Amino acid sequence: MPSSSPPDFKNQCLYKRLYNALLGIRYCWQQESSFRTHVVLAIVAIATFTVLQVSLLWWALVALCIGLILAAEILNSAMEALIDHLHPEIHPSIGKIKDMMAGMVFILSAMTLVIATLAVADTLYYNQ
Repeated sequence: MPSSSPPDFKNQCLYKRLYNALLGIRYCWQQESSFRTHVVLAIVAIATFTVLQVSLLWWALVALCIGLILAAEILNSAMEALIDHLHPEIHPSIGKIKDMMAGMVFILSAMTLVIATLAVADTLYYNQ
């Protein structure tokens, strides 16, 4: 006899959870131009670091920054979608929340640019 209770999403197998996570990333890629822009910039950074042969420490720092930016972009997009679904009307408080979320992504992006610039400068000028 089928149960009328909702499915247990918390106790899904690892494969299903990974599949759902990848679906979320794919959805973000399809729907969010900012996410696609950050992915393209990450590829440019990876290519630049490969050509310049930067040290492993710089690789680790920039890889961490790239991961944080992409995760923050997904969080920002998810929060915007949730807010728009729950409160489709324009409201000043909601605008402030969206601006704060965008500010989070901006700060991470700016700090990543600083770190990547330092990595390139270190590689070009100090590790000859």
